[in-house]
Amino acid sequence: MKKSLFTLAILCLLNINAEAKYMQTCVARYKTQDGWSKKYSVDVTFISGSELNETTRSFKYSLFSIYAVIFWGEGQASVIKLTTFLSCGTTVDKNCIINTIGDLKGKDQDDDEWKICVSDYCF
Repeated sequence: MKKSLFTLAILCLLNINAEAKYMQTCVARYKTQDGWSKKYSVDVTFISGSELNETTRSFKYSLFSIYAVIFWGEGQASVIKLTTFLSCGTTVDKNCIINTIGDLKGKDQDDDEWKICVSDYCF
């Protein structure tokens, strides 16, 4: 399982009540040297870059991008910048996430590739 140690500030995501995020249980996997990892059923928080910057009190994230955050354990999270086009704008909600065809794709803070399936039909 790919885990990256992350700052304590990102844990605030669990407690924020902002409207610019959406959480859903998804199937996620990442690319390894030997192909794709096994599938993990995980809770994924989808959040805009502007909201993520506000939450972490940083300017690390692209304002107009959408991110998928997976918490693995205490202080461990993968922050995945989605490369799949989503029509969310700066407000992430259920409709802009679930109305996609195929897996969402992106890269995390370690430049590892990810696929996130939000529907019953995972590839």
